[in-house]
Amino acid sequence: MDLFRLCSYFCILFVAILLPVSAAEPGASSNQTINDQFVVKLPPEWSNFPVNSYAGMATGIMDNNDITNVITIKVFQNMNCSDVAEENLKVNLEDFNAKTGIAAMSEPVFGNDTVTQYGKYPDGKTSHLFLRLIDGNVVAVFGSYETMEDAKAKADEFTAIAASVIPLHPSVYEQCLVENQKPTPAPTTTYKPRPVPTVSNTIAPTEAPVS
Repeated sequence: MDLFRLCSYFCILFVAILLPVSAAEPGASSNQTINDQFVVKLPPEWSNFPVNSYAGMATGIMDNNDITNVITIKVFQNMNCSDVAEENLKVNLEDFNAKTGIAAMSEPVFGNDTVTQYGKYPDGKTSHLFLRLIDGNVVAVFGSYETMEDAKAKADEFTAIAASVIPLHPSVYEQCLVENQKPTPAPTTTYKPRPVPTVSNTIAPTEAPVS
């Protein structure tokens, strides 16, 4: 009986220690609405602030426990209308890199609607860039790291945050809707020509007088 009681105590102790840990893990990150622009899933110790990035106004999110860990999020218009996802992503990636001045260090890795790449900022820091196509929007998430090793060490956390971003509004002007517009179909009614009136009485020509 004493052995059974001892085992029961161990089981209760085991559950008491592990339950708070396992219960805390699923709720570690939660959705936050940022500036009425997008929703992003962030750990509770992260905060957000407006930034003026290379590509215009964007939002920075920062780990308050590690203020060097800052990720920038920007939502901008889709710059290509190709039906081929990889080609579409490639055009948007090149356009974004040109605007931000990022020099590509790695080959882009394409997903179904995402592309990731490591690059170099003009100040020499390493960029981890993630683009995602959502309707007329391109979600761009990019981080700045001292070295490639730093960027890769944060890759899992970076990708989890980047993949969670959902724009709240469609693109202001979706150029693909215009470019992919089909011509207006011809009316289905058959054309009926207007009837031409017939002349029932004909007048004989006047005979020339005989001289």
